[in-house]
Amino acid sequence: MKAIVVNYGVGNLYSISSALKRTGFEVKIGNIENADLIVFPGVGSFSAVSKYINENENKLNDLRSNGVKFLGVCLGLQIMYEEGTEGGKNKGLGWFKGYVDKINANVKLPHIGWEKILIKNPSELTEDLDNRYAYFVHSYVAYTNENNVLMISHYGIDYPSIVYSEFAIGTQFHPEKSSDTGRIFFRNLTRWMKR
Repeated sequence: MKAIVVNYGVGNLYSISSALKRTGFEVKIGNIENADLIVFPGVGSFSAVSKYINENENKLNDLRSNGVKFLGVCLGLQIMYEEGTEGGKNKGLGWFKGYVDKINANVKLPHIGWEKILIKNPSELTEDLDNRYAYFVHSYVAYTNENNVLMISHYGIDYPSIVYSEFAIGTQFHPEKSSDTGRIFFRNLTRWMKR
């Protein structure tokens, strides 16, 4: 299977690329093009990535219509929502209903470290992941009432840690930095893509 890790011009793309290669993907870093999986990596600011994503929205929606799957990691998950407030109010893809804002709790930000991921809605994507620790680096989370939240985590507040649609998966944590938890996630992702 072929994966494109999108280069928005920010962030470290190599750790996510290496994790995908270990899972069995043929990986290319570059611009949006046809592939089995398009990956929105997780470093940068919502405002910077919003500009790139929205310039390519028609291409993304065409690929989505043609059966391409998408994985968003951290910021990559956030950009799939309707809007985000980091760097001012900016438009997201609107693939999930809700918005992205700072963690609204009396906690130290950014949140850096290991937190449990807990099943909210069981799925093949959550198999063997309940109550495991994953690695997070973020100050912003998605606020949503939608039932597409598969797993949640807690840091001052409960927030989505895995979200899902028929064509897109988002993780607020970094699976490529989450050791065994990440390996299980990538295994589940591959199974989901092959079904």
